[in-house]
Amino acid sequence: MTDHLILAALPTPNGELHLGHLGGPFLAADALARHLRAEGHRVTTVSATDGLESYVLDAARREGRTPEATARDYHARIEAALTATDCRPDVFLDVHDAAAEADHRGWHHLLAERLAERGRIGIRSERLLADAATGEELVACWLAGRCPACGEETAGYTCEACGMWFQPTDVREPRARHPREHITTTGTASAFLRLDARALLDLARERRVPEDYLDLVRRYLELNGPLWRLTHPLGWGVAWSTPGRPAAPAAPDPLEPLQPLDPRQVHSTYALGTTAMFLLAGREHARVHGLPHNPLLADGPHRPHVTLCFGMDGALPLLMQLAIQEATGIPCAPDEYRFNRFMTLDGQKFSTSRDHVVRVLDYVAAGLDTDALRFHLARLSPGEKPTDFSPDAFADDVTQTLAGRLSRLLDACEATASAPHTHAATAPDRVRHRFEDTAARHREALRTGDLALAAATVDDWLALAPDAVGTVGAPRVLAVLAALAAPLMPRWSDQVRERLGLPATPTLTAAGRLLSSDTPHLSPPAPGTLPRFAPVAAAQVRALVRRPG
Repeated sequence: MTDHLILAALPTPNGELHLGHLGGPFLAADALARHLRAEGHRVTTVSATDGLESYVLDAARREGRTPEATARDYHARIEAALTATDCRPDVFLDVHDAAAEADHRGWHHLLAERLAERGRIGIRSERLLADAATGEELVACWLAGRCPACGEETAGYTCEACGMWFQPTDVREPRARHPREHITTTGTASAFLRLDARALLDLARERRVPEDYLDLVRRYLELNGPLWRLTHPLGWGVAWSTPGRPAAPAAPDPLEPLQPLDPRQVHSTYALGTTAMFLLAGREHARVHGLPHNPLLADGPHRPHVTLCFGMDGALPLLMQLAIQEATGIPCAPDEYRFNRFMTLDGQKFSTSRDHVVRVLDYVAAGLDTDALRFHLARLSPGEKPTDFSPDAFADDVTQTLAGRLSRLLDACEATASAPHTHAATAPDRVRHRFEDTAARHREALRTGDLALAAATVDDWLALAPDAVGTVGAPRVLAVLAALAAPLMPRWSDQVRERLGLPATPTLTAAGRLLSSDTPHLSPPAPGTLPRFAPVAAAQVRALVRRPG
């Protein structure tokens, strides 16, 4: 048995969770956790909302309430969406709760002190756009322009098109994201981490980071040099406190020595803020399992295998946690990274502002099946390439696969209840070999995060099952199907387990034993007792694309 800590995405609580969010890191993390538990491992899943991210401030001003009230409200809505779709992590933290806030803030300062002691923090003066009327610097959520790497339209310091991160001074055609009466420029000074580029790349290779993302790190270093932003003058977040006892940096050095900064300088949530989130996750892992200390603060026998599931737009800041680990000596960075590309809606980006979005809670409120949604989103899993959610394709998949082929199989299984019960013989070689191949591909799919392959193994067993029912018996066929479907369709699998009278949803190992042993025949399910999926009309889903609020 191995201890696993799975960190799912850290969504910004500035809006509700939509299908694109759910079908990326959250479903990936939940399916992996269910698979690992079925394989006998101990798993803790943790996530949190990034309640100090700049877009919380943007939403708060738009909605006329405080940033904290905005973050708390959307945190609750995101949690409700995850719960309704069985994707809620074991621990879902709100950094505005008192129990988390003190540690979260304290770790920012602890990490900054550690970096300063090792000479890894410096200051850089910048000339930024600002609102002439208020003096507010146009950084993060207030800044728009074009990516300096690929030229695409962007906001803040990151490009969703190519994944690059950059400095506000490098944005092409910079402008305010929202109308401002008069724009000027102002000077400020921000804190940066001095990177050891070679150590960063070596650690990323050691973690088997995919080559595309290693190349992204290389391109970042070429564009920005060996620096990672720690603060910006946003005025909302964990306030920067200049660390004491700074060590002298190694020469040559592109940064100025440490000095007190403007009070508006706060920690970027994508720098020490991300590391603080990881340490909160380690704290929760220790609490859940009764460990004597946070296993991410120091190497030791209690350290779990840490897997991160996140969207590709956050790849660079998440990989930069390796640099913070190298610089502080605190082993808080993940051991394994699972990044996903974006999912579009009918070929266009999910966008609340353009009324082009399907919210998870709207889907649930419409009475549509959440397991059917999970299964189709797994089929679309945007691991290595972007994918598209189409209401037409979703309706076809549910109607043909789940309400069609699966229902016909369930009919055939229930029909065997009236047949004379006989002692079940060992499954023939062709069935066992097909099962072994399917189980191996299913395990590989979950091991690598390929949910589309996991969904395909369900398809494969559905293709074999009608012939196998008469050979090996309906309960055995259903036990295998429930085991294959469990990471993707947990409610349906649990209901099948109950109908079969099994103590738990069968694992692939247990299902294989059923096929390979000469065991007494389990009673077939009675007619009308197995759970079925209803057909879905594309118009039902299309009707959910609606205006915000």
